[in-house]
Amino acid sequence: AVWGNLPDVKPSEPETPDTPVFPFYDVTVRDWYYSAVKYVYEKGLMDGVDVGVFAPNDTLTRAMVWTMLARLDGVDTEGGNSWYAKAQEWATATGVSDGENPTGEVTREQLITMLWRYAGSPTYTADLSGYVDTADISSWAEQAMCWAVATGVIEGDENSALTPKADTTRAQAAAMFMRFIEN
Repeated sequence: AVWGNLPDVKPSEPETPDTPVFPFYDVTVRDWYYSAVKYVYEKGLMDGVDVGVFAPNDTLTRAMVWTMLARLDGVDTEGGNSWYAKAQEWATATGVSDGENPTGEVTREQLITMLWRYAGSPTYTADLSGYVDTADISSWAEQAMCWAVATGVIEGDENSALTPKADTTRAQAAAMFMRFIEN
């Protein structure tokens, strides 16, 4: 072997992609909603309610929905008189919501209706007879629920119920938004 004068070669560090740190201690990989929460967090649609707290079982508010949809639409929601002011203005201007009652709790049919409006209020037919509570769907939400079932945005629970009048949890909202975006 011939040894010569070779330049010093420093070993290169393997490049690792920049991965956002998942900051919520109240959401674990064992939770059914983990992938949905991770998805909406990484997309910048949902934040925590406090440092390290996602609060997956807390009820969604109208202001939270406006903010998620506005962010999905590319709106900068920072600033304004309140944390939701710009999203509220966007929701009213686009017709997604009337902009009233920002702290009001959102039912599943209300969330689905706002998503449906955001999607352009498409006409869909879906067989809802397999769900035990279709009679509970408000008349104003029927077309939106048909759309949501047909496109897979909403799924029934283990009892074949859509529970349209039940309050929406933050975890459920994360799952519906993920399905909405991916479908």
